[in-house]
Amino acid sequence: MLLNVYKVLSVLLSPFLRAYFYARCFYGKEKIESVKNRFGIPTAERPSGKLVWIHAASVGESTAAMSYVNHLKRRFPKLNVLITTITVTSADMLSPKIAKIDGCEHQFSAVDNPFWVKKFLDYWRPSAAFFLESEIWPIAIDSLYKRKIPIFLISAKLSLKSFRKWSAFKNFLTETLQKVAAILAQSEIDLERYRLFSPKNTSRMDNLKYANDPLPCDEDLLKKFQEAYAGKRVFTAASSHEGEEDVILEAHEKLKKKFDIVTVIIPRHLTRMKRICEIFKKHSTKFCLRSENNFSNDCDVVCVDAYGEVGTFYRASDVCFVGGSLVPIGGHNIFEPVALGKPVLHGPFMDSALETRDMLQKKGVAFEVKDSDDICKICSELMSDPEKLSAISKLAAETAKNDALKQIDEATRKVFDSINKKR
Repeated sequence: MLLNVYKVLSVLLSPFLRAYFYARCFYGKEKIESVKNRFGIPTAERPSGKLVWIHAASVGESTAAMSYVNHLKRRFPKLNVLITTITVTSADMLSPKIAKIDGCEHQFSAVDNPFWVKKFLDYWRPSAAFFLESEIWPIAIDSLYKRKIPIFLISAKLSLKSFRKWSAFKNFLTETLQKVAAILAQSEIDLERYRLFSPKNTSRMDNLKYANDPLPCDEDLLKKFQEAYAGKRVFTAASSHEGEEDVILEAHEKLKKKFDIVTVIIPRHLTRMKRICEIFKKHSTKFCLRSENNFSNDCDVVCVDAYGEVGTFYRASDVCFVGGSLVPIGGHNIFEPVALGKPVLHGPFMDSALETRDMLQKKGVAFEVKDSDDICKICSELMSDPEKLSAISKLAAETAKNDALKQIDEATRKVFDSINKKR
């Protein structure tokens, strides 16, 4: 049985994984708290009462997870929620949100190792588990199944790369997915792929990310920024990765020849700030850091070196760009600026959000770009035609939310009825 082989390998690799995670602390990619959590050691007190576990990988999935957390707390105020993530970035983003919710805790997810997963489950004792998007962990799923804890894959996706990888171990994945109570696929493509492995428990739902509340706004920050750059066009590039800042800065220089413009760059990972500052200097760019809290009208580029402010700068923008798409990352959430009434640009690498890309392109609010020339061309077309920009912004703002939360409710109704009866 491949599961047993997988378990043995995970145990044999344990010493190397310990060394790996502790080493990541030196690079700011882990914290001592996160490393302990990786090995199933809790760093927070479990609330008394029933608890559900929601697991999301990184920032985008975590934002969607919080939409579901808030929905659950509205329906069941006394229900406790544990949300786990993988990255430090997502944890930093979630911390202030979770602090405002009674009975909600965050931990980093335990590595898929039988001993560490057992420690995790023994301590947190969830009544149900929800894994978002592409999070498939065979040992965790098997352990939950053996404890008769229902498991749901919600807004589930299976990228082409993952599909090809799992196809080589079809029986293993089928055996794993058959232990899941329901798989709710976020697109027709994902539905078809999951049904090849586990057709009986797979159905379709809308993408949970579309149900997110609009990104929050710091009104004081927004006012300060708008006052500092009054009369200027604003182009915001969010979630940028290595290789993308250079392209954005090249586009900025071209746009400067046509418009009085300020560009805002919001890196995906703030651990890259030293490198990003070197890139600015290489381009001889007049830039300021958000942390300096000193917006200057003669500053060409503002670099946001703080978390949780994307929504504020999206609102201040004429046109937005979402990164991880000019380089082969797979793209990030291009729906977020659209939900705020902003046209959005993205690169050709959108493997992680193909359906969202296609939907927004058909609506005429998303535009693919390949290089700085493309960015300059589309931004120029929009910024030089206020009526066209206004029409696209209005169309973007009218993009309706979907029924994702209702669809999850329907799939999980029996589980929550049971949890409520036991309370």
